Amino acid sequence: MSEVSNKEVLLRVENLCQYFKLDRTTVNKAVDNVSFDIHKGEVFGLVGESGCGKTTTGRSIIRLYDCTSGSVYFKGQRICAGIQSYKDAISAARKEKSSCKDPARLEELNKVIEDNRAAIKSAKADHKNVDRSLLNQIQMIFQDPIASLDPRMTVRDIIAEGLIIKGIKDKEYIDNKVYEMLETVGLVREHASRYPHEFSGGQRQRIGIARAIIMEPSLIIADEPISALDVSIRAQVMNLLNDLRESMGLTILFIAHDLSVVKYFSDRIGVMYYGKMVELAPSDELFRHPLHPYTRSLLSAIPQPDPNYEKNRKRIVYNPVADHDYRNSTPSFREVEPGHFVLCDDAEFEKYSKIVSQG
Repeated sequence: MSEVSNKEVLLRVENLCQYFKLDRTTVNKAVDNVSFDIHKGEVFGLVGESGCGKTTTGRSIIRLYDCTSGSVYFKGQRICAGIQSYKDAISAARKEKSSCKDPARLEELNKVIEDNRAAIKSAKADHKNVDRSLLNQIQMIFQDPIASLDPRMTVRDIIAEGLIIKGIKDKEYIDNKVYEMLETVGLVREHASRYPHEFSGGQRQRIGIARAIIMEPSLIIADEPISALDVSIRAQVMNLLNDLRESMGLTILFIAHDLSVVKYFSDRIGVMYYGKMVELAPSDELFRHPLHPYTRSLLSAIPQPDPNYEKNRKRIVYNPVADHDYRNSTPSFREVEPGHFVLCDDAEFEKYSKIVSQG
């Protein structure tokens, strides 16, 4: 178990859902009932294949999207609050109420409607009146460094934008802060007058990191910050993030699909599949005892720098229909051992518990 697990919870995500309407009848459940905590000072890795909802989760947390339902708490304050689940509960209660003749049950349904109306009102108020200075303490590093930087702005203007939005007008202070950030991420102050197209991919990502840390955040959401970079540059950016974590006391939500990188960098790892969290455990524990079939499939895909091993490596193919039988049961996110959670039903829970007990 990681030492950070005993520290205070900095970010709490509860039953987060992010749905997108494709047309009148089709809804894409990009994130579906995801819950996890991030402790102060830790790196929490979020992994899964492309399209599983990792990036959408990060964007919902930082409020680039208005979440459909669920809540996100940062430093104890609710910063995101969706209302769709409350609306659905009201609709279901009204539907049952229309055919119900039991006075006691009618009273219960009226209470359900009243409680959910109050929850909607509270959620809207929390969402509208959130402390903006609190939101500034969450910053994001985007996956594509060139797409996330305005090509018409100089590096100085890009990095300083957050300070200007915050209301700081002292030009000398802003310039000195920009120079400090450039040097912190391994660039030089002469770069401040240049434009993004004049830099390499690794340098552009460093500019994106400087833009994030100039706000002195408590939490950074790093959305696949190395996937668009050459292999030789990835280690440099990872080491930079590690150094910043130590020197600035940062907490990081690290989103990636490369499990070998996540293992090196993360204290705990959450695995997502088709919008759902299927497994969550400390990094070492996840690699030692992967329980969910999808997690085992991901781990089997990690290449090793050993030709003999690679010749005999067998990929595990995940087939949800064959690997699970949920016809008579509904899976839920359960703690198989302290800190190790898996999406499973009763029969799978017993099987996973035996695997863990056998070591």
